Amino acid sequence: MAARKRSLMVLSVSLAFITWGVFFPSLTNGSVHVETAEFGEVAVGSSSAIPLHITNTGSSTLILYFRYENYSCNFSLPPQEVVLQPGKTLVVEISWTPAEGSEGTTCSDTLKVIYGRDLYETVYITGRAVDASGPARGPNSTILIGERDTGVVDRLHEGKLISEWIDDCAADVKSHGQFVRCISDLTNELKKAGIISGKEKGAIQSLAAKAKLAP
Repeated sequence: MAARKRSLMVLSVSLAFITWGVFFPSLTNGSVHVETAEFGEVAVGSSSAIPLHITNTGSSTLILYFRYENYSCNFSLPPQEVVLQPGKTLVVEISWTPAEGSEGTTCSDTLKVIYGRDLYETVYITGRAVDASGPARGPNSTILIGERDTGVVDRLHEGKLISEWIDDCAADVKSHGQFVRCISDLTNELKKAGIISGKEKGAIQSLAAKAKLAP
């Protein structure tokens, strides 16, 4: 009888650990890396969106939750309960529309990426609201190629705006064909990184093919 009780106890403990591992996978060997996020300058009344890259650097599947320390900026909140496999990178989009009357102010908040009990990483998000009538610098408007509007919102990639990368392509090539190839390489990289969608990639490439480079 005593041996049977010991066996049942061992079985109960084993089942408890299995259940813990199934329902709380993020509490074992879990770690994440979150890149910084900055809107730059955004004109009041317009909207801007930036990608947030989150990488599971641990060996366990993580269940991610998102929470701001305060909601004073009205930055959008990523979706809840996102599952992230080991070694994978998740790209979520955060948008912001500066409120009327906030011209000249900088808004900031800290987003917590929670992946277990008392386990989280933080990312500091900031943006500066500017007058819509003035020149706003940052991912606040759509990308122009020449005088044509791609309809794609300008965003940061490796510390530079997409429009600045496009300007580099135009400055560094000697022919229209080289420009188109440069834009193709750029947009392929941006799509692979999750910065733009396939539709946005097509819009940029289409206008690049029609663009006339300055002599």
